[in-house]
Amino acid sequence: MLTSHPFLPLFQKFISASLHGKRLKVNGTRIKKQSIANYISCQKLLVEFSKEKSYNLVIYHIKGESKRDHRFLKSYYSKLYKEFTEFLYKERNCHDNYVGQTIKQIRTFHNWLNQEAGLSTGLYYKRLFVLRQEIPIFTLTFQQLRFLMWDVEFEKSLSVVLKRTKDLFVFGCLVGLRYSDLIRLRRCNLFIVDDKTYLRIKSQKTGAETSVKLPDIALSILSRYQVPRSILLPFTSLTGFNAHLKKIGELAGWTYPIINTRTKQGLFQLKQASTSTERFCDCMSSHMMRRTCITNMLSSGMPELIVKKISGHSNNSRSFFRYVNFAQNTLDNEIDKMHRKIE
Repeated sequence: MLTSHPFLPLFQKFISASLHGKRLKVNGTRIKKQSIANYISCQKLLVEFSKEKSYNLVIYHIKGESKRDHRFLKSYYSKLYKEFTEFLYKERNCHDNYVGQTIKQIRTFHNWLNQEAGLSTGLYYKRLFVLRQEIPIFTLTFQQLRFLMWDVEFEKSLSVVLKRTKDLFVFGCLVGLRYSDLIRLRRCNLFIVDDKTYLRIKSQKTGAETSVKLPDIALSILSRYQVPRSILLPFTSLTGFNAHLKKIGELAGWTYPIINTRTKQGLFQLKQASTSTERFCDCMSSHMMRRTCITNMLSSGMPELIVKKISGHSNNSRSFFRYVNFAQNTLDNEIDKMHRKIE
């Protein structure tokens, strides 16, 4: 026997439970604001889909499932998946990662219905498949990072705002912190042991505590800024920071084209980037700091376990290698080692 319930009011209850702490993560901590923002975005898409396609979104509560109910629910969820994803791909021009993330939120909602809201929907929602594409990441090479650190003429050519952005970016590439952690560094995050200065901070996103020894260039950057309230580095908005980074990359001459590949339903749509819109400098953002640091540590021969300790990743982290972009010469060197052994 099946009992139907309106989908959207239940989804609103799911968001409210997440927002007010009635729904918690598996470890007992509250749901992060970004996750709740993602749920709200998903809700808006569901509302638009329901209105534009005149689609009746329903949750079915199962009480004693028959073969007929089984066939109906399989058909319902298959149809929902097909029509909703088609709406996202065609009407909203979304790609696999965004569609997959949206479907993942709907599956999380169904988990909540089954485990906390007392509505047994069965496992049919697992027919809502989560597609995912590994997006290529971009990092600075050792040569590019050294250029930003040591090229005096380039330093002189920058405005005051761009110099501050460059310093903040270089510091981030050396310590591997997320932007959200970087801008909240205080003097209390520094400590000295045997004349060596260390930076210790607890990640705002994961709660992991990291400690890293600061090189001389990082200390030199800190010495340039005596800002109020014991803040270590000058603050700038994330939007402004990313815009200034792109300008710095352009002034540095990093305007070579890149290839951008995006998939829909697992199929590649290859787009050769043009020098006017898809340049390396246009891909520079706050994310590049952490990725550059992790990649350069691994490329320099640092053991993976130590890199994970510094970056705050767990030993079995599935997201760790999303940050890694080995330079072609590093890959070539490792291949050459294998070739020499074979020969």
